[in-house]
Amino acid sequence: MKRIITGILALGLAPAAWAQTGIDEVLLRVENRSREMQALREETTARKTEARTDKFMADPSVEFEHLWGGHGERDAELTLSQEVDFPTAYGARNKIARIKSSLAENEGQSTRQQILLEAKLLCIEIVYRNRQRTILGERLANAERLFESYRKRMETGDANILDYNKADLERLDARTRYELNEAERAAQCLRLNTLCGGGEDDFSELTYSAPRPLPGPDELEALYTDGDPELRSLADALDMNRRTVTLNRALSLPRFEVGYRHNFGAEGRFKGFQFGMSIPLFENRNKVKAAKAQTLSADARLQSARTNSAAEFRELYDRALALQRSREALESALQMQNGLPVLDKSLEAGQITLVEYFDQIETFYRSRETLLELDRDYQSTLARMFRFEL
Repeated sequence: MKRIITGILALGLAPAAWAQTGIDEVLLRVENRSREMQALREETTARKTEARTDKFMADPSVEFEHLWGGHGERDAELTLSQEVDFPTAYGARNKIARIKSSLAENEGQSTRQQILLEAKLLCIEIVYRNRQRTILGERLANAERLFESYRKRMETGDANILDYNKADLERLDARTRYELNEAERAAQCLRLNTLCGGGEDDFSELTYSAPRPLPGPDELEALYTDGDPELRSLADALDMNRRTVTLNRALSLPRFEVGYRHNFGAEGRFKGFQFGMSIPLFENRNKVKAAKAQTLSADARLQSARTNSAAEFRELYDRALALQRSREALESALQMQNGLPVLDKSLEAGQITLVEYFDQIETFYRSRETLLELDRDYQSTLARMFRFEL
């Protein structure tokens, strides 16, 4: 156990020796190797291809009749025909096809963004667990050292059973926290490796992205909103519903059928053209009204989503500023404290009891862990706020 703790502390005290990996590198791995990403790309391509299939006219029809009479008479007829919608319908279908293709692209981009955001948040959590491992490993090593010291002092009669039990409880608590952190870290690494398409990377060298200044709220909100593929999808849905109103109006106009007929009768051959018209009195009833209602609904959803997006951004921005201020204040306070060496000297000099020592240790380590939590929460908030860059 001591060798494990020593190794942990050596890693924690020599971060410059690590071959550091940035979060962007992991996200690139997810982009290129994730099976979810591969499936998403194929699905988006299929949907865009399917969108183009609805804009063409109906298939032509071919009929051939061969009739026999009672006295060896025969008659045959060949008919070629094509049904044609009112011309404005094809313009509306072409526009709807383009919108459907854009909608598939934006919905695919939205899902891609969600996958990459999940991966980035996992990276941030793993960096937090890596740093937590260093602190908890240091605390466990210190608890082991004190326990050994009081065990020897118990053997020589220089310590009482209460202090020995307190040191033992502190050691067990430190070990439990360390092992729980390791379990959480292993689960997050497993999930991230799954997103990366497999592997057994422990991501121990992973680091946060370089800090970046926050732009003004108005400028950043515009980027946040414009880069939201979900809003673009809702805008596409509204545009498509409007075009559907135009299409249904065109489909309420007469359809035409043109064709060519060739008759192979006993009395000679006859050929010519045929022309027909279909008047949609019943088939498209209320479709325009329904499309208008869908348009109003799509417009309401888009306006609601824009309002929610603006509120979500403001919440993230205010949270980022609050976390930044809290982090700077706590970091400044911790830098002014001497921490563990002073406590060790005070305990050895008998200026504080072991109970007081452990109370101070708890406060000291809790403050350092809180700083790590603030770092993690700040990075997670920035990741959500800048997700439009993914």
